Amino acid sequence: MRTLIIANQKGGVGKSTTTINLGAGLARLNKKVLIIDTDPQGHSTLGLNVPTEERKTIAELLTEDGVSAKDVIQTTYAPNLDIIPGNLSLAVADLKLSTLGAKEFKLRNKIKEIEGEYDYVLIDSPPTFGTLTMNAFTTGKEIILPIQLGYLSLEGVSNFIDTVNFVNRDVNSIISHKVEIAGVLITFFDIRTKLAREVYASVNEIFGNKVFDTKIPQNVKINEAQSHGKTIFDYDLNCKGSVAYESLAKEVAKMEGGACQV
Repeated sequence: MRTLIIANQKGGVGKSTTTINLGAGLARLNKKVLIIDTDPQGHSTLGLNVPTEERKTIAELLTEDGVSAKDVIQTTYAPNLDIIPGNLSLAVADLKLSTLGAKEFKLRNKIKEIEGEYDYVLIDSPPTFGTLTMNAFTTGKEIILPIQLGYLSLEGVSNFIDTVNFVNRDVNSIISHKVEIAGVLITFFDIRTKLAREVYASVNEIFGNKVFDTKIPQNVKINEAQSHGKTIFDYDLNCKGSVAYESLAKEVAKMEGGACQV
């Protein structure tokens, strides 16, 4: 079971969009996929039109001892694609987590019971570094880092790498666990401007062969799909966004499952 963390400390780079559509793409390759929505905004949950009212979510899983992963997993309308949903209640759960012992390892411990039941687990992490992100980093080993070709995105890269190194040194060393950047995904890809070309060149210089061959283009169909609670494949199978996420799923599936350190 490969556990991939979709993470970036900058918002608006397509983390949830990538989580949903990469998950759906892998499911279309006959892989059993579980999405874990650890972002209080719950965009992966909303983007798949998964209900959370009067149902247990990731918030209860992380903060209540008697709740197991199987108690909160929901099937989605897409074959082979399940989700542990999240919503705004996770923001309160984050505060509660800070008062609990071994708070960084709650998700890791709860997920152990479903080890081997899925081919892929994709964790949609928050755009901030805190207890929820720490839980993602102690659970998965591979990070997919979405980057938009803007100046602020590039400025945040060094901070993100520092965060990964901090977690490995001060937290993951306790459990002999290591999380590393496995792949860098360019989103909203458009290099018609000079700045975008310069940032693209810098990203390639920093990450080298970790940059995915697949680039996710700017495509209005991707946003429209999420607003309708559908994956891009079910919304418009032939659009540029669908072709790109199908390519990304195949590229991820071909990876050996071992990440390279930055």
